[in-house]
Amino acid sequence: MPLVHNDTAEQINAEFQFDEASFLAKIPYKLIPTNLRGVYAHVGPPDDFNPNTATERELIQHGILVRKPTAKDPEHVRQAWDRFFSRKWLTKDRIVPEFEVHVGRFHHLKRRPKKHTDTTYLSGDWSGAVGSTGSWTSIFGSWTVPLVSQPPEPLVKEHGWNSATWVGLDGWDSNDVLQAGSGQVFYPQGRAPVYYCWYEWYAPAEAGSPPYIYDTGIQNFPVKPGDEITCSVQYVGTTAGSISLVNATTGQHFSITLAPPPGADFKGNSYEWIMEAPDGGETVSSLPAFTPVVFTGALACGPNNAFATPATGDISNIDTPTGQLLTSVTVRPYTVTIDFIG
Repeated sequence: MPLVHNDTAEQINAEFQFDEASFLAKIPYKLIPTNLRGVYAHVGPPDDFNPNTATERELIQHGILVRKPTAKDPEHVRQAWDRFFSRKWLTKDRIVPEFEVHVGRFHHLKRRPKKHTDTTYLSGDWSGAVGSTGSWTSIFGSWTVPLVSQPPEPLVKEHGWNSATWVGLDGWDSNDVLQAGSGQVFYPQGRAPVYYCWYEWYAPAEAGSPPYIYDTGIQNFPVKPGDEITCSVQYVGTTAGSISLVNATTGQHFSITLAPPPGADFKGNSYEWIMEAPDGGETVSSLPAFTPVVFTGALACGPNNAFATPATGDISNIDTPTGQLLTSVTVRPYTVTIDFIG
């Protein structure tokens, strides 16, 4: 679903400069180059590899950065682990992702949301659960790709009613955000809706920024309404970002490691499970009607075995510039439910 001429993205890709040799030397697992500079696919473990019996060192050597639960961890930490490894992710289903950059499309907050109550906010952009206390290095979540349809609200500036469903780190109280998820766009006049998966490491554009500071679609990782997606977003120390996406319905999966864009600072001062009106929200894009989005296995982790769930954070809902509420969010310890009420 190209949004700009490919040569624009190719030019940005060519202009992104970083010390590749130094970067790769700091990564403790094998990587494969992709069609974007600074983005590498994980080789992954062989089919006979058992993550449940592997040591932490063996997990890292195979690019598995999900922390193995211990006997002292709460049950939901084990549940998050099992969400990833309850089935064997086979080599034949692992892809080297092919990317298409949508220059100009982004998923960061245009402005800080308005506080509505002590624990709820109103935003033209983000609806979901946000934690903004502490320091966080990873976030996990699963959801079913929602079915989108035409809402009562008219289009604003974009050519379709646009939405994105994702998990991420930072972006609530910082200028950068590392995130990945699914996108859903409903078009008028009988044009078929578009569903795709994407990632982004947003930081304000400057000379030498990588193209993936914008929405970057995965062309060879198809999704459709009803597919179950599992995603992890993690910082690799202060060296890199890591993203894993699994389509549990088709079995396809991949993990990537990204060089940080200029301006990314790895603060980890917030974590999010979000349904979004992209590109600046309701003054630019219009949210489609959507079937309920339910994030399960929702868990954020930090240093020293710290963890957090949606119930420990705040809620953000989307409203229009005229004050009409479009979403309703419900949180439980490991679940976020987002309903369209426009």
